[in-house]
Amino acid sequence: MPAAHDEIVRDLAGLALPDLGEVVASTIPPWDLLLPDTRATNICRSFLREVHSRSADRTVRSYAYDLQRWFRFLAAVEVNWEDATSTEVADFFVWMKHAKKGNGNQNPKKRDPRISRNAITGKAYVGESFAKSTMDHNETVLFLFYEFLRRKGRVLYNPVLRGAPEDGRSHAHHNPLQKRRRSRQPSNRQGSRPKRLPRSMPDEHFEAFFDALGNDRDRALVSMYVSSGARPSEVLNLDVGDINLPDGIITVIRKGGTVQDVPISSDAVTWYRIYQGSAGRNNPSHPAWMTLRGEPRRLSPDALRAMFKRANRKNGTNWTPHDLRHTAATRMLAQGTPERTVQEILGHATLETLDVYTVPRLDDMVAAVRATRDRATDPTPAATPLPYDADDMDILFGGTDR
Repeated sequence: MPAAHDEIVRDLAGLALPDLGEVVASTIPPWDLLLPDTRATNICRSFLREVHSRSADRTVRSYAYDLQRWFRFLAAVEVNWEDATSTEVADFFVWMKHAKKGNGNQNPKKRDPRISRNAITGKAYVGESFAKSTMDHNETVLFLFYEFLRRKGRVLYNPVLRGAPEDGRSHAHHNPLQKRRRSRQPSNRQGSRPKRLPRSMPDEHFEAFFDALGNDRDRALVSMYVSSGARPSEVLNLDVGDINLPDGIITVIRKGGTVQDVPISSDAVTWYRIYQGSAGRNNPSHPAWMTLRGEPRRLSPDALRAMFKRANRKNGTNWTPHDLRHTAATRMLAQGTPERTVQEILGHATLETLDVYTVPRLDDMVAAVRATRDRATDPTPAATPLPYDADDMDILFGGTDR
């Protein structure tokens, strides 16, 4: 077991990570992490190949970037990846808590940094700090990476403590001469996260966003997203032959490689016919969505985000491609589509995953509260009872003889 570095107290607040390594597209695995250390590159490639055997390409990509962040941290603290201990792992996540990503993401350059939410959409801007979900994902990647190294005999133990006793050995046999100790919970997980409200677009916001799109391809793409509820990558990876326009069906590849037919609306069919006619590409093996400038090639996730950025800039919003999936699910449920059908269309594993779409939108809750307040400040006047008929009173109580 590597020697512990408990006596080291690092200045994590001022730690600057070097620009180390590069994540590049490859074949097998689909994404590769190239590092200055050839041995590190080879072991990462072997690990990513194993991940690729059970996961989608985008998962391999996210694992590669998480590993790159880890190797950059190790280079900054001058520790070899084979010698890392739980101290380095703990320091890494302390650094992530306080580090700034520094890429600005989707925040407008002139936005007041004190404003955390978009005034129109109500959605939070992407922050400068790492989200808890990002940190938890990185923790999972490191745990699996060092489990892989341990199985290969490259390290003696996994430094990412996850349900392990203090000696770092998960599920070790209990020594009867020692007091039984309860295993610790994961030491680097970030705890519970606040439940997110659904991010669906209200109809008027969707219309404004659609009007801001600049060409037929973008309009066809957004129409297909919002009618199918498919994930962004599932629609981007379509070939021309995967789109059955007469029947209004697209064939997508879900998570885990499952192939599924998903219906699309007549509007999506119409817009795709317009785009297909202008593009002049009908070869079934060609990508369904192509770039409009330069040498034609398949539309990339970065190009899709750029398309959204252009439309958002016109309206002062911060919608994302995944918001269209939320919008599709919310619309289907609001129109009375059975939950089991919606689950199948979205490709969710369980019905419980639909719960987020049944939560009222923030603007709906605000409108309900304001309506309640208005009723309280302007109460309905009490009704004035009508008098009883005199003849009825005479009959009831025995009035004068007639």
